[in-house]
Amino acid sequence: MSGLLRQELRGLARSRALWLLPPLVALAGLSSLSFNDDAYMFYVYYDPQTFEEQLDAYHFDVKAIHTSGLGWAQLAALAAGAFLVLRDPWLTGRPARLSLPALVSPPARLPPPPRPGRYLIAKAGVAALFGVLLAVADLAAVLPLAPRVVADHWVRREVASKDIFLPVQILADESVWPVVLRAAAGVPLFAIVGIGLAALLNRWWAVTVAVVVPICGSLYMTADPFFGALTAPSRPALAATMIPSLEAAAIVFLLGYGATRWRLARAPAVRPNPVCQGELRPAARSKSV
Repeated sequence: MSGLLRQELRGLARSRALWLLPPLVALAGLSSLSFNDDAYMFYVYYDPQTFEEQLDAYHFDVKAIHTSGLGWAQLAALAAGAFLVLRDPWLTGRPARLSLPALVSPPARLPPPPRPGRYLIAKAGVAALFGVLLAVADLAAVLPLAPRVVADHWVRREVASKDIFLPVQILADESVWPVVLRAAAGVPLFAIVGIGLAALLNRWWAVTVAVVVPICGSLYMTADPFFGALTAPSRPALAATMIPSLEAAAIVFLLGYGATRWRLARAPAVRPNPVCQGELRPAARSKSV
């Protein structure tokens, strides 16, 4: 298992596209701060009037501000987990792109992995580690600025005109840090979900549909006046609503493992790399006259 983990870590280090994700996630977190400052008006109620409604908006927005960008980090982690599976010819059954030296060499033979379970577990461990990195990148960019955004929240300005003082909620508050911790823990869990979905569906377009459709449905339910009234009270923060449970991540992973075993069982024991249909043969020597 340690050898597989080292192999996957080396593959992750060589994947330049994935290393663009941490700075992009940090940028997404910074960009989400201004939106989450008014998250209550968008997701719960657009015109809070009473003091109780404004106080509820303040507490809601504080959690949303501290978790800014973690929803994007979760989606990025899911994409990274799917990438680790779908780029791998061992698990997909599709040949990898060959380099130029491979084109002039005899076709390589690619036997299936003897234990796909251990192979997928190694990928899940590496994907979860990368998910932790994404969460750290987001929180490192967002948390230093969160107190300033909370201090300038519109509810604090509104109630200050009525001589009511609201303390600035910070990360150490008991109502804030559990939400941030749960939202951050969802990032590596989404990486494992990406591993399971890719192993189960074996196509990028299928994984994309499986992710986009529930997101669109969730946005519709939130925006609809009837469904929004039902779902908004159960939304402690924007990112926290996207957390899959550990049991859900395990179920998706096991489904992907079962699909991988079935797919490999149906594949031939030895698959030649289809650069050409037959083996490359050296040119015949010309006979001397």
